[in-house]
Amino acid sequence: MKNIFVKTINGLYNIAVGMLTVLKHVGRKPITSSYPDIVPELYPASRHRLALTVNPDTGEHLCIACKQCERVCPDTCITVIGDPDKKGTIKDFYLDHGLCMFCGLCTEVCPTNCIINTVDFEMSEYTREDLVYDIDKLTLSQDQSRFYFDFKEMPKPKVKPAKPAPAQTVTAGTTTKKEGI
Repeated sequence: MKNIFVKTINGLYNIAVGMLTVLKHVGRKPITSSYPDIVPELYPASRHRLALTVNPDTGEHLCIACKQCERVCPDTCITVIGDPDKKGTIKDFYLDHGLCMFCGLCTEVCPTNCIINTVDFEMSEYTREDLVYDIDKLTLSQDQSRFYFDFKEMPKPKVKPAKPAPAQTVTAGTTTKKEGI
């Protein structure tokens, strides 16, 4: 009998505490927002979808295929394929956002600020295969890259020096290219 009485008093106390909480919140303004209509303010340090930047002035890829991001990734969700013919250029880049835990380690080690976290968090897809992004899907446009360089206050990339044209020699009315100079 005593046990039932204690449980009843304890239950009534918990109901009273709950009702007081409800009464405290009745006069307050709601703190929820209408998400699709009102987009939340995101900060430069936000870690959402990963993307590859291009030089905002020239439009060339900033990735030099150093594979630092691939080595540091704890989830092994990054695959970098460099161009074997041209050292320092990228051939392909794959990133599996389904595996990525958005730790930001890849963005920290990138020497050229090529891979960055964007503020795009709407990445829902119907299949896991659609979450594997290739270089075309990852690469930002010049305007988008310019926005992120300004938004994140990253230093602008230096323009790569133009390669000199091969020297030409003139012999008896014909022009030939001289290799190795």
